[in-house]
Amino acid sequence: MDRVRGQQAALWQEPTGPAQMPRCVHGASGYGLPKRPRLLSASKRTDIPAFYLEWFSRAVRRGWVDVPNPMLSGKFRKLLSAAVAHERGLPPATPAGRIALDELMTSDALLARKDVAASLARTLTHVSLDPAQVTGIVWWSKNYGPYLRRVEEFAVYRRQFFQFTINPRSPELAWLEPDVPPEQEALDQAAALAGRFGGGWVAWRYDPLVFWFENGEPRSSWEEEFFVRACRRLRAAQIRTCVTSQVDRYRKFERRMRLLHPEKPLRDPEPGEFAGILTRMAEIASEFGIRVETCSESGVPDSCGVSAASCIDARRFEASTAPAADRSLGRDSCECHAHIDIGDYETQECGYACVYCYANPNHRLLTGGADRQAGLPEWRQ
Repeated sequence: MDRVRGQQAALWQEPTGPAQMPRCVHGASGYGLPKRPRLLSASKRTDIPAFYLEWFSRAVRRGWVDVPNPMLSGKFRKLLSAAVAHERGLPPATPAGRIALDELMTSDALLARKDVAASLARTLTHVSLDPAQVTGIVWWSKNYGPYLRRVEEFAVYRRQFFQFTINPRSPELAWLEPDVPPEQEALDQAAALAGRFGGGWVAWRYDPLVFWFENGEPRSSWEEEFFVRACRRLRAAQIRTCVTSQVDRYRKFERRMRLLHPEKPLRDPEPGEFAGILTRMAEIASEFGIRVETCSESGVPDSCGVSAASCIDARRFEASTAPAADRSLGRDSCECHAHIDIGDYETQECGYACVYCYANPNHRLLTGGADRQAGLPEWRQ
């Protein structure tokens, strides 16, 4: 761990300049300004590195970001719509739209109305992006190409950890994750991250495992050949962790499957099936010096040879030696430590159209509308 921290130390930069009152509804009202450093997640709610990096870069330069409370998003939109004259309504949930929304929320006309600012502030969490107020950042993505091209912009943050989802890309599984980067591209990106930050700061996620029937036969997204290839490539990059879980059958996932893939009804794993996959994963991974961890999975037999993941681990960032688990998602088996996620389900649609997504995936792709091509991610740029 000391060697890995040393690799990141070369990128550390000390924060400069005095703290200023933020120009936002919190600064205008004096409500809800943070009083301590925070560990940031960017983000479990959308793919910021792939689609919202320009928005985040602007937020870094500004020094803060206001995050809508997921439980109060309806109230937030209602208050904002009533407070500003906007003929076309609120900006769309796209990368450009999220930037426009920030501009709207920091307009002179809005901030001058103290009562409105105070009401809006109660629906938003103010997050300082001052490096002195950021314990570390845990990134989540399926495509770090844009991030790698702009990595220097974020070198002010002392510690950065990368959760990188790389699932099988075989043609028979393409319907699960349309338009994600090809396998080799993704593995090369993982190696590039590890080369810059150290393999201990990158976790590979083969996640989630999906189970369905096809032509009456039980199928799943477990592919042993892919797993072996990925283990071999990531071992060379000194990446030592693979995180997995079985898919959660959210109602929106069930609806999409009935609409888009009625010939592939979802199923629960057969008795012992998931445990069998975990056991095989652990056997293969151990040959490459990789450990397998499960995310928010309870009841996994010890005989599988896997351990529970702490995907956001404050101890890695030296923030705490005995942090409490973060229960904000209501998942009792989650081992993540206290953090704040700076993404948003409502205002930041993910550019991918992963059919199992619990957040807000690209509706143009999922519905197959006439403007489908307009929604394709330009990961090759």
